Amino acid sequence: MFANMRVVTRLGIGFGLMILMLLGSSMFGLDRLRSVSDLSARVMDVHYPLASLSRDIIDTNDRTKVLVRDLVFAHTDVELSRALQTLNAGRADVVKHIAQLNDAVQSAEGRRLLELITQNSHKLNALYEQITALAQADKDGALALIRGEYTTIQDLQTQHLLDLLRLISTRMHAANVEAQSTAQATQQMLLYIAVAAIVVAVLTAWLIARGLTRLLGCEPAYAAEIMNRIATGDLGMEVQLRQNDSSSMLHAVKQMVAKLQLVVGEVNSSSEALASASEEVSATAQTLSQASSEQAAGVEETSATIEQANASITQNTENAKLTDSMAAKAARDAAEGGQAVKATATAMKQIAQKISIIDDIAYQTNLLALNAAIEAARAGEHGKGFAVVAAEVRKLAERSQVAAQEISDVATSSVQLSERAGQLLDVMVPNIQKTSELVQEIAAASEEQSSGIGQINLAMGQLSQTTQQNASSSEELAATAEEMSAQAEQLQQAIAFFRLSGPAATALHAHPPRTGTTAKPKGATLARGPMVARTSGKTLDESDFVKF
Repeated sequence: MFANMRVVTRLGIGFGLMILMLLGSSMFGLDRLRSVSDLSARVMDVHYPLASLSRDIIDTNDRTKVLVRDLVFAHTDVELSRALQTLNAGRADVVKHIAQLNDAVQSAEGRRLLELITQNSHKLNALYEQITALAQADKDGALALIRGEYTTIQDLQTQHLLDLLRLISTRMHAANVEAQSTAQATQQMLLYIAVAAIVVAVLTAWLIARGLTRLLGCEPAYAAEIMNRIATGDLGMEVQLRQNDSSSMLHAVKQMVAKLQLVVGEVNSSSEALASASEEVSATAQTLSQASSEQAAGVEETSATIEQANASITQNTENAKLTDSMAAKAARDAAEGGQAVKATATAMKQIAQKISIIDDIAYQTNLLALNAAIEAARAGEHGKGFAVVAAEVRKLAERSQVAAQEISDVATSSVQLSERAGQLLDVMVPNIQKTSELVQEIAAASEEQSSGIGQINLAMGQLSQTTQQNASSSEELAATAEEMSAQAEQLQQAIAFFRLSGPAATALHAHPPRTGTTAKPKGATLARGPMVARTSGKTLDESDFVKF
């Protein structure tokens, strides 16, 4: 797992372990030093003051023994007063020191001894009062009291104080022993941690160095030499690998050198093909430019023809619209004529009916005239005048009947003609309407043609502009081809920087860089030789070039 880690991770783990061990040892040492410091502070701040207080009490008790005797043997009041004052000061110091011990001592044995010391101190204070009272009045009694009870209690008090001092000394010694033991254990542990840190550091350094060596595949100096030779363009060197090395950086460098040799040879061949292709592109661009100019002239002529066709179609559209208007008016007039004919036929039928009534009236008049003639004949001479009138009336009735019959025949014929005219108009009106619709369709088609011709005209304008742009692009393409040829020469010069070995070197130096390029004439054909195979297995494809 360590071999697959990144270098940064390895270094981080190695230095992290050393830092952790350093921090651990530092924290442990600080903790132990703090313990030793606490023990020393306890000795200096607790035990030593207690021992000093005990020693002061013992010294004060020793002085009070002398002061008590001085008090008894004082000859003057001044000596008595001085001895008494000194004695009282010593007694006050003892009381104060005992109170301080009482506050500081915490152990059971120490508390027991302090209890005894306190009791003896009270007894001694009472004896001091008695001795002071007897010092001038009864010196013998005072001396007896001093030699007796006072000395006994004072010796007992001194013994208790010595016991307390020994107890404190024992505690001080134990604290010193513990501090020394802690310091010694700390030294040993720090030594162990230092040894372990050194071992871990050495092991980590060895693992990192071993991993880096495997990763590089060689010593860094050899890798630097290889990379420097590659930087100077030397690709003909032989990279020496270790046995079974298939994943190191040096192995990758060797593969890179091999690939670079192939790529350099391939790029050199490709630059040759690129130079030839640029010449052909230049010739083709010139041909394309001439063809574009001719095409532009043809497009302008076609555009003029389309303009004329557009004018004709516009005139046809106007004529179709006028014809449509006239056909619509004719259809309306024909429809109105049909209605008038139908009304005429209806009127003629009504006239025929009225004529038949007149015919009936004439027939009745004729019968009446005939009856009148008969009656006149019967009347003889008196009815001659009436007979003449009846005959005339009969003639008129017959003539009226004949005229009515003729009028009826004419009306019947007129009705038939009107019906026939109505039928013809009924047939004519849809035809006229159909003609109007066709004319409308022709007008719409003419408008669509006019719109289409307009779009074609616009497209021809765009085509003309595009053709002009193509001509300009062809010129630019020719210039680009020249530039591409120059770039190919620069590429060949750049590739010449690399030095190869073997067949690749022969192929590279067999095609020196060109000094100039010349465009081929129209119709020239580019002869391409075989190219060095690309690493991807592809060859130069003309579809990769931009077509104009």
